[in-house]
Amino acid sequence: MPAWRRDVEDRVARELGPSAARAVTVSFVGQPASADARRSAIADAARALAADGTLVVVDHNRPRRRLAALAALVRAPWIPGIAPAARWRRQGHRTARELQDAGFRVERLRLAAGERVQVIFARRT
Repeated sequence: MPAWRRDVEDRVARELGPSAARAVTVSFVGQPASADARRSAIADAARALAADGTLVVVDHNRPRRRLAALAALVRAPWIPGIAPAARWRRQGHRTARELQDAGFRVERLRLAAGERVQVIFARRT
């Protein structure tokens, strides 16, 4: 198992603790960034989620330091896309805003794998 995946799983386990049975996790890491596919995956997760459950979304993230952000384009986890410009845009996708637009309240946002991965914890509003 890659180190970045262990780091993400540790963050999720620490944040959710014993309530993890009422959680649904959606991972967009390594997946194409089609807006329709993302909306569909979030909607499917919302249907499967208990009323008081937690939605956990894992996605790529652009590190705050420029050098780290550039290095993230070539390090694991791999960002889909051939062109570096497309991968750069993919790093900066506003996943938390996307969840808010889908009717969720973002409770926590944690960074993992040297800020290359964001882990977002949200509940229905």
